[in-house]
Amino acid sequence: MAVSTSPTSLGSEPKLRKELLRIHDDHQVFTSFEAFSVQLPALMQWGRHRHDASTCVALLGLLEPLSGVQIEPRWIRISRDNLRESLLAGGCLSRHRAITRVLEHVGESLASLHGQHIYLPETSTGFVAWLRRHHIRNLEVSDFLQDAEIVPVGVGNHQNLCALTYPSHRFDLVICNDVFEHVYDLPRALEEVYRVLRPGGRLLATFPMAFGQQENIIKAEFRGTQQMALFRGEPEYHGDPIRPTRGSLVYQIPGWQILDLASMIGFSAVMMHLVSSWKCGVLGGDLPGVFVADFLR
Repeated sequence: MAVSTSPTSLGSEPKLRKELLRIHDDHQVFTSFEAFSVQLPALMQWGRHRHDASTCVALLGLLEPLSGVQIEPRWIRISRDNLRESLLAGGCLSRHRAITRVLEHVGESLASLHGQHIYLPETSTGFVAWLRRHHIRNLEVSDFLQDAEIVPVGVGNHQNLCALTYPSHRFDLVICNDVFEHVYDLPRALEEVYRVLRPGGRLLATFPMAFGQQENIIKAEFRGTQQMALFRGEPEYHGDPIRPTRGSLVYQIPGWQILDLASMIGFSAVMMHLVSSWKCGVLGGDLPGVFVADFLR
């Protein structure tokens, strides 16, 4: 349920305790589950303060990464149920701004992105609209249109991330916003992204992560286009703008083994960023921030 961002409806401003100061603008990088697990108890403690941190956003607004635009509280919508999927401002969610914050971290800017060939397997989203609004022209977008209820017109083409039709070494940057949990063959999808990236190219991806374990959580197994998936437990679906009625099926929730998988495929550097920043409107669901996978070809 959305809450008003006016100070009078939220009560008095929270005191900036050390936990709130800690996640004012925090950026950590992990290369293994072992390294992350050492920090997990402290991160869980900081995560308990994410709702107070969202109140800071509601009272003070946020500084949009890459653009540097200051967004006032009145233009921000917050749902306290899931901050990772909330903090809607400028068409972008918390997890979208985590992506742009990582781009800043690795030295990119809106100017540098103008010269790159970028691919996103999404078309009708606020994030794509945000990129276009900032004149990122050399942008290719697509949807997986099999069984789609709504087919967008004139904004992209059909692509299967497990069997892309693009030539090898085409893109400098691939961004996958909450896509990997829905692909029926995650190793194959990573291989395809690796293939279409140029040497030195980068994949950035968000996904709901099984951050407390090494192994992926398998929800469903693909058995071919003519057969129903084999479900392990109750089927799980996530909201999808082109499948508004039934949503998009979840095949797996990646754990930390996705780093090992990316390394085996050939990515030269693999890491997970954890971005926690109420300054920039990046807050998580359970942990204080949002994970972003960063795989360099």
